[in-house]
Amino acid sequence: MRRKIKKYVLSLLTGLAVLAMPLTASAEGTANYCFGSGSGNRKAPVAYEVEKVYHAMDLEGVEDLNDLASMFVTDDSVYVATGNAILVLDYDFNVKHILSDYKDEDGNDAKISGPDGIFVTEDGRLYVCEPRNAHVLVFDKNYKLINNFGKPAGLDISVEYMPSQVVVDRLDRMYIIATNLYEGILEVNSENRFQRYFGTTTVSISAWDIFFRAIASEEQLNRQALILPTEYSSMALNEKGFIYTTIRSTDVENPIRLLNVNGTDIMPETWEEFHPMGDVSWAITSSTTSEAGPSNLSYIDCNEHGMYMVLDRTRNRIFTYDDASNLLYVFGGSGDKDGCFRNPVSVRWLGESRNVLVADRLSRSITVMKPTNYGNAIFEAVRLEAEGERDQALLCWQDALDMNSNCSLAKDAIGRALYWAGDYEGSQEMLKRIHRNDYYSMAFEKTREEVIRAYAPAAVIALAVLIVAVKVFRRVRSRRKGGNGYAKG
Repeated sequence: MRRKIKKYVLSLLTGLAVLAMPLTASAEGTANYCFGSGSGNRKAPVAYEVEKVYHAMDLEGVEDLNDLASMFVTDDSVYVATGNAILVLDYDFNVKHILSDYKDEDGNDAKISGPDGIFVTEDGRLYVCEPRNAHVLVFDKNYKLINNFGKPAGLDISVEYMPSQVVVDRLDRMYIIATNLYEGILEVNSENRFQRYFGTTTVSISAWDIFFRAIASEEQLNRQALILPTEYSSMALNEKGFIYTTIRSTDVENPIRLLNVNGTDIMPETWEEFHPMGDVSWAITSSTTSEAGPSNLSYIDCNEHGMYMVLDRTRNRIFTYDDASNLLYVFGGSGDKDGCFRNPVSVRWLGESRNVLVADRLSRSITVMKPTNYGNAIFEAVRLEAEGERDQALLCWQDALDMNSNCSLAKDAIGRALYWAGDYEGSQEMLKRIHRNDYYSMAFEKTREEVIRAYAPAAVIALAVLIVAVKVFRRVRSRRKGGNGYAKG
């Protein structure tokens, strides 16, 4: 009996130890892995590696990169918000302009102070959020101030107005994330008049919370934490005019959202009915290699191929997805090794080069990450699929699968392609590995139909022959019996 008790106790302690360990597989220098269908995380090749790291000393005329806040990339420039300036760089990180001093609307000297979110329109207008100054500055392409938008007219709030992020659509409507505003994103017209709360989130209250609030005293209610709607942390405008967003809280079901013109979340789920959320498994306690808890998504960017990437501040990882919410790859991580970060605050694609920029506030640096052969294969496959070149994309998916046998996305793409090419058995063989039940069932039905078509004629003929043979046999036997009876009579 004692042995059984010891065995049960040992099993329990072992299970708790496993739960306390980080659940993510990692590659050297990064936290790269992929999600395996029905079996957790799996190792994957490194998707991105460091090309170069830029510090202030590498940028002519730049004294420091203190208080890095955010970045924005146009067709030919990189805009970087630091504590006291907006840096304008070319793709080779040569300094084109430093916006630190300007003339305000009254013609007085003013300085850039504590900028956060920045946005540049197609005609070159630069929008700069300064939360501490409670305004959004707008500069023309020559960096002259053309507007100073303070608190929007018609906005009735009881907290201090602190705009932190801004995007601007083709109608010059501003969408602003303001700190400590939980009603949603502010939609403001070109004359700085508040229109509505955009992407308003709802609060889910458990049955226990309802019961507690019904019986609790006023003092207990005052001590209980406020139940507030969710606060957005970042935005990115895609090619269709929809807005990708991330949620600051780690206690929400859908921390990454795609808002249409009505402010409704239209983010698709994967074929496994998963919503993108960063890490899907994590350690319950901190360790020397990983922080505990779910992903805290703080920044997002998207590109013209339908891909988007989000920055996880919990473990300093970058998750990249396609437009169907499938995780393509993960890179980054916490630490001082190449490809890892200490306090990343902003991530951006560098134009069409496929390179990624990561601004790290703690190390006061901007890292240029370039795709490896594995990352390039997946990127190219997604790009070709977005452009309708599925046959060419299939070759890239095969390259990715050759480099990573755990790549479920490649298996899925190849399995579906085999189905549409009529190779139903090959499709079944590929799709059963990833439990893609819908297409597997379709391929199985097609295989069954082929079997029926192949053997049905022979089966019908055999059945007809059998029926004829039985009838002949019965007739012959009947005649024999009849003949014997006549002879006896």
